[in-house]
Amino acid sequence: MSGARTAHAQVIDGFGAADVFRPADLTIAAPPAGYLQIRVAATTVNPVDLQTRAGKAIPAGSARFPMILGWDVAGVIEQIGDGVDGWNVGDRVAAMTFQPAEQNGAYTELINLSADLVARVPDSLELEHAATIPLTGLTASQLVRTVDLPSGATLLVNGPTGGVGRLVVQLASHAGVAVIAVTKPADRERAIELGAAQVVGRGDFTGTVRDLYPDGVDAAIDVVGHDAAAAALGCVRDRGVFATVYSNYDDPGHKLQTQRGIRFDNVAVHPDTAELTTLLQRADSGELATPVEQTYPLSDAAQAHRRQEHGGLAG
Repeated sequence: MSGARTAHAQVIDGFGAADVFRPADLTIAAPPAGYLQIRVAATTVNPVDLQTRAGKAIPAGSARFPMILGWDVAGVIEQIGDGVDGWNVGDRVAAMTFQPAEQNGAYTELINLSADLVARVPDSLELEHAATIPLTGLTASQLVRTVDLPSGATLLVNGPTGGVGRLVVQLASHAGVAVIAVTKPADRERAIELGAAQVVGRGDFTGTVRDLYPDGVDAAIDVVGHDAAAAALGCVRDRGVFATVYSNYDDPGHKLQTQRGIRFDNVAVHPDTAELTTLLQRADSGELATPVEQTYPLSDAAQAHRRQEHGGLAG
């Protein structure tokens, strides 16, 4: 096995605006037992990366600098640690890192990851597209699995054209669930193309949905939080299901408390290699659309963050 290697990376030495990034040459050790070394072909910029960079995801006392951001990895295996079977150098793979815990993310040319986290990328799926799947795909899949609706049930989704929401809509609609998408007028057609059965406008949408479904919808999935989460909860029928990616501490006014027998679930994404493998296969078959709006070289990490901050992304 080869020894340590040098990799270009983009790191931050403290929390702040996008200009906090700087280039760094890192020494990457050979992968230890049970690990794979991956040459990163593509990663992504997710909203959580912006929150982390700004100091809103990792407490200052727990931060370790220099820090590497990035949850999503797609690339090619370069080295294999002892005790790892079933993989070969050159295999195409994808994985989700849990960056807030490891603080050693994917904005780097090389990364060592536990083989347990790594899923095979189908030969015909571009690595840039594979990189869009791990964090958003697993989050969406785990949200849909949590509400656990049968075919024919009704599901309200706010934020249906964002990274997670677009996959929630597709996964639910493919399962035969009638999706009611809450979005701005400009995104109406996009939501329908993703599989939404109905589209309602944002703002105070609870009344609109209740006009359509007087008893309420069977479930709601919230990926927006705050007032939009409370409005989504108001659309759910008694003894229905509400799932959100936001924790209770994001509800300081206790607007999400309910006495109507609604099951309330906070969903925190977790690695699941079998689930990720299935999602990659579904993306490869065309069943899940994962568009890439724009790509940047690693050296332009700051500019990629500014583009995410600007909003309005279609991929």
